[in-house]
Amino acid sequence: MGQLRFRVFNAQAYDTNIWQTAFVSGLEGIPWASRNRLDGDTLTIDRTVTESGKLSVVWPTEEYGPLLLSTASLRCQNEPYVLPLELARGTIHRIRGRALDWQRIGLRVPDYFHTTMDKGLSVFVDAVLAINDLKRCSELAQQAIDLVVSASKPLGRAFVSQSLQARHQSEKQLTTLLGVKLTPSATWNLDASSLLPAINTLNLSMEMGQIEGDSRGDHLKVIENQLEWARDNSLRVYGGPLLNLQPHAIPRWLYLFNDFESLYEASCKHATQVVERFRGQVHLWTAACGLNTPNTLGLSDEQVLHLAVGVIQAVRRADPKTPVIVTIDSPWAEYLGQKGDGISPLHFADALVRADLGLSGLGLELNLNYWPHGSLPRDLIDLSDLIDHWNILGLPLLIQLSTPSSAAHDPKCTSKASVVSNWSYPVPEDWAVHATQDSGAIDPESVFESSNGNSKVRLPINGLEAVQMLLAKTNVHGIIWNQFEDREEHVYQNAGLIAGGGRKRSLLDGLTRIRQLHVQ
Repeated sequence: MGQLRFRVFNAQAYDTNIWQTAFVSGLEGIPWASRNRLDGDTLTIDRTVTESGKLSVVWPTEEYGPLLLSTASLRCQNEPYVLPLELARGTIHRIRGRALDWQRIGLRVPDYFHTTMDKGLSVFVDAVLAINDLKRCSELAQQAIDLVVSASKPLGRAFVSQSLQARHQSEKQLTTLLGVKLTPSATWNLDASSLLPAINTLNLSMEMGQIEGDSRGDHLKVIENQLEWARDNSLRVYGGPLLNLQPHAIPRWLYLFNDFESLYEASCKHATQVVERFRGQVHLWTAACGLNTPNTLGLSDEQVLHLAVGVIQAVRRADPKTPVIVTIDSPWAEYLGQKGDGISPLHFADALVRADLGLSGLGLELNLNYWPHGSLPRDLIDLSDLIDHWNILGLPLLIQLSTPSSAAHDPKCTSKASVVSNWSYPVPEDWAVHATQDSGAIDPESVFESSNGNSKVRLPINGLEAVQMLLAKTNVHGIIWNQFEDREEHVYQNAGLIAGGGRKRSLLDGLTRIRQLHVQ
């Protein structure tokens, strides 16, 4: 049994969700399935493998609130580790290493990074020396974490700024697709004056669960109207996904099928009919989404791959000329640490690429700061590393992106995913008061209001920072905001460009500014 144990001072004061997010991963970054339990002040991670690995867990930070942090690689031993001390060690290693890598390619690192990192290293040494005093060691380790995380913020922003400057030396305005996803809702309504300056693309969702059924004709008519609106406003159109097996997207009638062949035939038939109907009006097809994450249909890995291949081939037969992609959900693969269900994202994508199906690119769906369906909160450097990691397959990437603007009650939200930044944790007395004045912030959407409406913290990555980091990456050819509005039923809590009451969120104005500066 590959057991890892960690001591946590005042562990009972932390949100219980935090311990369930913990997972251990190996050299490839793929989590092993584990059973996590908290006994008093000891967190135990039980695995079936005995290999060394790094622990990742959502941990409170002064700068951002809950943020996914990782230790360095740890071996199994009888003596428990001190969790915040190991998280500090791993965070220092990650941030310093990335700074050195970026300096080698010419990045000018801000002076604040060096001075703050040096302070963090000094405090970390003090924490190591106090290892026999759990309370003192934990307090010093937390200070080290906060200093290093604070240093990482200007480092990430410097990379974005200088990378975009470098891109603009060869491209006056980037050709990246910048758009928003629409569902075939009968009440869809777009304010052209607000939306058009921010986008050059529309993503029209065409999932089975949204189109099939008694209202099939009505939903197809809505898509036709949306296509007409896109043509009238000279927008590119990205159609799909045609098949989505994410838990919130599986149509109920699929559960009625007693055999895989019926499901396979229904999925391929739907893809064929939709593509034939809208062929020539769509510039890019997404055949499927969410096949790599755990499904509730009881499908094996082989069946999921067979289904993906069948839908892709159906799209290629119905429309041989238009590019086709497949979208990978939760590409950091946190879900593998929970039950082990699902397929490793990179392995799944690699299998499809090697099958020579004619894929023109890959999509990555990043719904940041949601759990369990979504991606845990990460910083800009983690986002940069993810995009670089996926460059190994050599295909262009199209990113589906969303982040919450609030954890306030969202009556139209249909998903059970919670907003991680709203979890509770003990706050050290010496922490500074988080920013509360939107007017003084560069981006008001970076300030996240908790569900009690009183305290505010900053998101690890707000929507605009994420978009700019993605624009800085040459292998990212498109960025789609994954939720247009919160007025109708939707999946992710408070993630729409339009709030539930119809108010335009400042994120939309921010996207307009980004497009004016960077995108055609």
